[in-house]
Amino acid sequence: MKQEIIEEVFSRASALADFTPADFTITPLAGYTNLNFHLHNHQHDWVLRIPRAKTNGFIDRAAEAHNQGLAHQLQIAPRVSWRDSQGTTLTPTLSTSRELCAADFRNDTMLKIIVDPIRRLHRSGLPFHGRVNLQELLCRHFAMLSEGDQQRLEPRLRQAERVLKLLQDRDDVYVASHNDLVLGNLMFDDRRLWLIDWEYSAMASPYWDLATLCNAANLDLQQSQRLLAVYCAGERVMEESVLFDYRGLLKLLSDCWMAALAD
Repeated sequence: MKQEIIEEVFSRASALADFTPADFTITPLAGYTNLNFHLHNHQHDWVLRIPRAKTNGFIDRAAEAHNQGLAHQLQIAPRVSWRDSQGTTLTPTLSTSRELCAADFRNDTMLKIIVDPIRRLHRSGLPFHGRVNLQELLCRHFAMLSEGDQQRLEPRLRQAERVLKLLQDRDDVYVASHNDLVLGNLMFDDRRLWLIDWEYSAMASPYWDLATLCNAANLDLQQSQRLLAVYCAGERVMEESVLFDYRGLLKLLSDCWMAALAD
């Protein structure tokens, strides 16, 4: 089945017009919402991403393309060699890079490298397409769950609604945001950090990206305070309590999203 899917992409991708799958060494890569493959030969070194059909019910692909293009201009995202309207993309690999790990957040020098592209993105003034509404997202994902999952997660959803109501007057800033800063989307090349996979990018609260980082690296209270201090250096102070609240809200969103995709 995967071979058929790859052959179908080769039949219509302009960047692959002079090749067949036999011209590449093709290696499957990890991925939950997409099928990902490493395509390599003596001329090219690419990652082919093929979205699973279900994911396009969650993702605005036109917004993704627009936002990633702007992020590439800011030099924090790799360029895309080819894409289609359904989110299939062909992107040059960051061949000398590695994924971040939780230990990177314990090094002060590395922490500044991690925070730098996120600060630049949030303070860029870039007009990203899309604007996230966390309450709407939670309700939408919750509605897609099975009855059993809804029963299991409903108490957490009701608590989240109470938290969001309390945050209304304390969290009203929207900035260009990646919105999916899990460790696998953070690639370090010994000099700088690249942010990949811009599927969920939109205008959002700056707390969103910071809370996702904290959750992804499983930062404790002291580590999350340090990350926030580095991010806020020279700028307005942000609230640790709001960051804590966002960590819980986004953990629930992630749990709902994973359950909805699994159903």
